[in-house]
Amino acid sequence: MQIKSPMSGTLVTFSVAVGSRVEKGQQVAVVESMKMEIPVEADASGEVSALHAAPGEFIGEGDALISLD
Repeated sequence: MQIKSPMSGTLVTFSVAVGSRVEKGQQVAVVESMKMEIPVEADASGEVSALHAAPGEFIGEGDALISLD
């Protein structure tokens, strides 16, 4: 399962790391778009297996941010 960006913008931060356990609805990242910070929440529970971007990187709407196992 992948958690994807809800919109285009700059990845500000991840609130999880590889190996972290996340619960559905938990905030896992923040994306900045048009000077607004948008929290990204997990769509499902699982363990973080990969982070697909780095803070400061531009990401598009629908781009994978996090993979969960």
